[in-house]
Amino acid sequence: MSTVPANRPGAEDGADAVRPLRADARRNRERVLAAAAEVFAEQGADASVAEIARRAGVGAGTLFRHFPTKHDLLLATLELALQSLEDAIGHAEALEDPWESIVHVVTACAEIQARDRGFLESVGPELFLEPRLQRSHHAKMTRLAALIERAQAAGRIREDLRAEDIPFLLYAVGGVTGQCCSATAVSPDLWRRYLGIVLDGLRPAAASPLPVPAPTPAELTALKSAHPA
Repeated sequence: MSTVPANRPGAEDGADAVRPLRADARRNRERVLAAAAEVFAEQGADASVAEIARRAGVGAGTLFRHFPTKHDLLLATLELALQSLEDAIGHAEALEDPWESIVHVVTACAEIQARDRGFLESVGPELFLEPRLQRSHHAKMTRLAALIERAQAAGRIREDLRAEDIPFLLYAVGGVTGQCCSATAVSPDLWRRYLGIVLDGLRPAAASPLPVPAPTPAELTALKSAHPA
């Protein structure tokens, strides 16, 4: 974990880049980040910073020393979720079965969206315009496209599927289902039912021609920059 506060202007080139945090300061930062990930997952991007500080067991001054704005804190927790997605893609790339590699990635992404309101709400206009998030997104989409192409070459998924289709499918499964279940007594795992239907739809056996093409990478970026997804 970086010891430089997320999105701090000039931090990459300043003294903090070469002077690591003291052990106690590092522990405080880690506690704040863990609490923020937990609170944002439960309450969404509008969660109170005061609640995050309370749950971390630190004062507001300590929180803001490490994360000067709420935007910085959201960005740091979002990067934790993106790291989880990167880990899932890495695991999928190591699987021998091309179909299982797709199932693993899609399931991991859907679960994050279903259980983490902060992640779902934050990947929108403000945070997605962060250059390093765009770079991370493009790198992951490139790797996902390679997994899809491998599965298509093996005849395991439909030929017309594109990597740009996946975010839309996942939003329908993890995002909407997660938001509905969080406010009701319905099982929070309901998303798994609809993920199963989506995965069946990726198989080539019963595939029928799709009426319109998938969005291009540029179109997907424009959509993400305008709306949460």
